[in-house]
Amino acid sequence: IFDIKTKIEEETGLRCAVIYGALPPETRAEQARLFNDPDSGYDVLVASDAVGMGINLKINRVVFTTLSKWDGDMVRPISVSQTRQIGGRAGRHNSGVDKGQVTTLEAVDVSRLDEVMGLQPHQLRVAGLKPPTEVIEVFSRQFPRVPFSQLWSMFCDIASVSDNYFLCNFRDQEAIASTIGHLGLSIRDMYQFIYAPINCRDAIVRNCLVHCATAVAQRIECKAASAIRLPKGKPKTRQELIAFEQWHRAITLYLWLSFHFPETFTEYDEALVFKGQCEETIQAGLLLPDSQGAPRRSFDSFVGKGIAKSENALGAPEASEVSDEFTAKIDAKLKALNRLRKMVEVK
Repeated sequence: IFDIKTKIEEETGLRCAVIYGALPPETRAEQARLFNDPDSGYDVLVASDAVGMGINLKINRVVFTTLSKWDGDMVRPISVSQTRQIGGRAGRHNSGVDKGQVTTLEAVDVSRLDEVMGLQPHQLRVAGLKPPTEVIEVFSRQFPRVPFSQLWSMFCDIASVSDNYFLCNFRDQEAIASTIGHLGLSIRDMYQFIYAPINCRDAIVRNCLVHCATAVAQRIECKAASAIRLPKGKPKTRQELIAFEQWHRAITLYLWLSFHFPETFTEYDEALVFKGQCEETIQAGLLLPDSQGAPRRSFDSFVGKGIAKSENALGAPEASEVSDEFTAKIDAKLKALNRLRKMVEVK
C-alpha cells in the first residue's frame, strides 16, 4: 500500500490517503474524512480490502491492483461478494457522480472483473458454531491433566455438527491458548481470553496478553501504565509506525479485558487516554515520507512459509531479506503504476 501511495504521489503530484486493516478504526475514519473533504488536498485513496465495509467514501473510480489475496492459507481470488462490495463503492450516494467506474491496474484482469461484477454472491447454506463455555468445562473434566491448548484441539477433532452448520476455525484461539496456557488460568478464565480481539503474531500484543493473563491468574490488579508502555516521540519510519499500530491493539485488549475482568483491569479511563495519544501518533505517522525505512514483506510471508523475525528497539518484528521473486513482482506492479497516471482523476 505504501509503495503504491509513494509511486502515485511521485508520478502524479496527487496526495494519497491510506486505509488498511492494521490501522485503528478511528484512524481509518480520519483518513476517509481527509479523502472525502474536497479542500483537504487528498485526492486519491490507496486501500486494502478493509475499505469494503464500514467506511463512507465519496469515490468516483475504483482501481483494483489485483483480484486475489492471501487468506491465511493460500493466495485465492477475491470472492464475488468482496469484489462487488469494494467495486460498489464507486458512484454511491453523495459521491458526486451518477455512475461510478470500476477497473483494474492490469489489463489481464479486466475481463475477470467485468464477469464478477455481473454475478450475484452465493447464498449462505451453512452457519458457523463455537462451543459455549459450559461445554468446554464439561469436556475438560474428562482430561484433567491435558493443557488447554491441546484440549481445545482435541475438542475440535472429535466435535461433529449437522449438515446445516460447521465448526468455526479456531486457529487464533489455539494460538492464544498456547501463549498463556502455562499461567494456571481456570478453564472459565481461559475461555474468556481465547476470544480476545487480538492476533498473537504481533510481538507487542503477545507480550501484553501474557502480562494481563498473569494478573488474572494471580488475582492482582493490572494498572494501565504497567501493561501499556507507548514509545516516546513520533514514529520516524514505517517500522516504528507498525509498533504504534501494535500498541493500539494492545490498548484495545486492555479495554476489552476491563469489561470481562473489571476487578483486575481497573483503569479504563487511563487506558482511553493512552488510546487517544496512540491514535494521534499514528495519524501523524501516516504523514511521514514513506521512503524512510519502509520495509517490504518477503514473498514467503504471502505464501505462508514464514519469515525470520527479530526485535527492534520498539518491539516490532523486522522483515527478513526480500526474495527475488517478490521483488520482481513489486517492480512489475510499480511499472504498471505508470499507467495509473492516465486513469487517476481527482475524486
